[in-house]
Amino acid sequence: MSDNSSSTEQQRIRSQNRRVVSGLIFLFVVPVILAYVAFYQGWFTQPTRNHGTLLESPYPRFEQFSWFNAEGEPLHFRDFETQWWWLYFPASNECDEVCELNMEFLARTHQGMGKRVEKLTRLAIFPSEILYAERIEKFEQLQLAKGNGQPHIGDKVKLKPGKIYAMDVHGNIFMQYEAVKTQDEARMRAKDLRDDIVRAMRNTGL
Repeated sequence: MSDNSSSTEQQRIRSQNRRVVSGLIFLFVVPVILAYVAFYQGWFTQPTRNHGTLLESPYPRFEQFSWFNAEGEPLHFRDFETQWWWLYFPASNECDEVCELNMEFLARTHQGMGKRVEKLTRLAIFPSEILYAERIEKFEQLQLAKGNGQPHIGDKVKLKPGKIYAMDVHGNIFMQYEAVKTQDEARMRAKDLRDDIVRAMRNTGL
């Protein structure tokens, strides 16, 4: 009789624990999922709120491109998850004056993100060779990659060389920006990039 009572009590406790866990999942996970879906169902379609150009859905994804590190090893998205990204495609391997200007522009814009600075990383993808590594000051904030001559072209998708893109934590490349051409333009547009990415973080909860 005592054994039956003990078994019944254990089952009651397990059932109660399952309800608690389910409640916590509903409380914390469901709102994030709903916010994420709402974000991709049209939050960025409000023309007065975003500063970049929204790409057409379905968005290009990280996995559709073949990018490599300096040793020629392919990049895998498992090493890029949990972060938001700014992607930049320099027009040449040498990183000319325009490339340098935009590298600096993105670095300064990144530094201005305050408490969210660690949620974002920059990735520069050169055409076929990485010659920029010695100029990196903060490796945790800038990563370098290379393609096979045309890194902006992937499996059934195509981005534009010389542009800047925003990518979310799931590898969706969803926003395009023009590269800056002058220091004055860089100062004026820094807030635009920060506003867009911070709003995306806030609205998706990620």
